[in-house]
Amino acid sequence: MPLGARARSKELNRQKILASAKALFKDRGFEAATLRDIAKEAGLSTGALFANFSDKNEIFIKVVEAESAVVLERMIDAHDPTLPLTERLLKQLKCTYEAAHTDMQLVLSAFVMNWARRDPAFNEIDRLSDLVRQTMLASLSYAREHNELPAGSPIECASEILEDLCFSNLRRGFHGEMGLNELIERMKQQITLVVSGLKSVAA
Repeated sequence: MPLGARARSKELNRQKILASAKALFKDRGFEAATLRDIAKEAGLSTGALFANFSDKNEIFIKVVEAESAVVLERMIDAHDPTLPLTERLLKQLKCTYEAAHTDMQLVLSAFVMNWARRDPAFNEIDRLSDLVRQTMLASLSYAREHNELPAGSPIECASEILEDLCFSNLRRGFHGEMGLNELIERMKQQITLVVSGLKSVAA
């Protein structure tokens, strides 16, 4: 097979493996999705799987990395300076929830693995959390620069709170404590408290 065709075939196999792995991770979680099942779902042999990835951890990280990029892109694009600050932050986090709602098994599997193993291979999961915080910080910085928040407001601390709220609410949604609409309404109340706190602390 010519080198160009071989490279295309290898890339096609990688995409098949990642697509089947994503579906199985979403449906079963990380532990229950076996390499044999992933290969079978992709229509490939386990040998073809190992020709592209070293192990299941690497596959999982690549899936999470791709999903993280989608979530963060939507979150950044949702920044709307024409909206009041509370509504603006809610819109951004709402995009995150809507993007992750169908992938909650995948998202929570990623965080559970990260917390339990502290394996450097799972740094991408920490990166997702960091990027959510940085996106919130950018929005709060914009608000402070445009006098929607006082100059001395502790926006770094507030961005950490919003990061924590984002993922704790995903956990509540995953466990069935509330549906998506209820989840978003709860977040609106939480964001209102954070914004009010920023204004009062600096007053």
